Amino acid sequence: MKVGFQVAANFGGTGLGYIGYQAARGMSDAGILAAITCIGHEKSDIPEEIITDVPSARALSLLVPRRIANKLGTDALLQQNYFGLVASRKCRNCDIIHGYTGQMLETIRAAGRRGARCVVDRPNTHIHFMRRVLEAEYKKHAVPFAAYRPSRIRREARELDECDAIVTCSEFARKTMVQEGVDEKKIHVVPYGVDLGLFRPEPRRDDVFRVVFAGLICLRKGVQYLLEAWDQLGIGEAELVLQGHLLDDAVGLLDHFRNRCCFTVRPHTGNMDDLRRLYNSASLCVFPSVEDGFGMVVTEAMACNRPVLVTEHMGAAEVVTDGVDGFVVPPANAEAIKEKIDYLYKHRGSAIGLNCRERVAGLTWGAYRAGLLSVYRKIGGEPGE
Repeated sequence: MKVGFQVAANFGGTGLGYIGYQAARGMSDAGILAAITCIGHEKSDIPEEIITDVPSARALSLLVPRRIANKLGTDALLQQNYFGLVASRKCRNCDIIHGYTGQMLETIRAAGRRGARCVVDRPNTHIHFMRRVLEAEYKKHAVPFAAYRPSRIRREARELDECDAIVTCSEFARKTMVQEGVDEKKIHVVPYGVDLGLFRPEPRRDDVFRVVFAGLICLRKGVQYLLEAWDQLGIGEAELVLQGHLLDDAVGLLDHFRNRCCFTVRPHTGNMDDLRRLYNSASLCVFPSVEDGFGMVVTEAMACNRPVLVTEHMGAAEVVTDGVDGFVVPPANAEAIKEKIDYLYKHRGSAIGLNCRERVAGLTWGAYRAGLLSVYRKIGGEPGE
């Protein structure tokens, strides 16, 4: 069996590029990885000769001014369509091609003509569920919503319908797909792993009550509800730290709350050691997403033995035992977030979160890779045969 892998991201970098690297490592270790198509790549232990970079996919976005691209939602569409066309030609000798939604339609159709199988990886909830949730959220905060144009929605829905198998990272995401009419027989839940060697407990350097958030600072990640809760709490001797890439939809939000409460915003450095130190500096790690297929930051913080607060609209909530590892609250609910932060502030000696690391001990990247290989076996035969 030969498997091709494609990811329209910086392979081996952060985000989807990091997850893609973990997936490809499993294929490489099993001796079945034949080709990788990506948009740039970090140095890795994957042989260079099987990696094809498509940097011109990003260059296409320069043809449209940023302001217009954001308004029309054409930036991602240009990249994905062009990347898909190139990638579909790079896996001609593969039996299985694995890639992500929004990037696979051309490959699925080309593979079908020659009898190859396609695995579509969906790191979020179903595109229709995601659009409804985010459209309502943007409207609530009077922010123009252009992230999901009709053409992109149709594209991703077709990929889920036309592929041979779907990999998603949580039961929550799987349920949204079934609710939208996707054939549940071809959906496989393979949770993301966590690097337990990198993310580990470290002694705290102070006793400040500190709430931290890590991830994209945007409406989808729910920082608006964390800031609202923090503003209402008005805790004097405490800190709130937000660390990550600031997206345009949250700029006005931060400006609004800067005049009301005290918090610190730190840029995402891409350094995992910095991230581990951030988690270990926290009294509570809050990840209040309104939509999140999984949320690797949750299991990373838990691996550092820090209590977490998550919402029911996150796949990683399935790992959290409410009241033991942290708290699980309804999405878009500042009052619930405020109550839980206040509880932990007043009960700083509680045992909540003390055994978080044990809870995620089985969620290794090795287990993730084994899960993917199991999917390949089901749709295309035993790896290595």
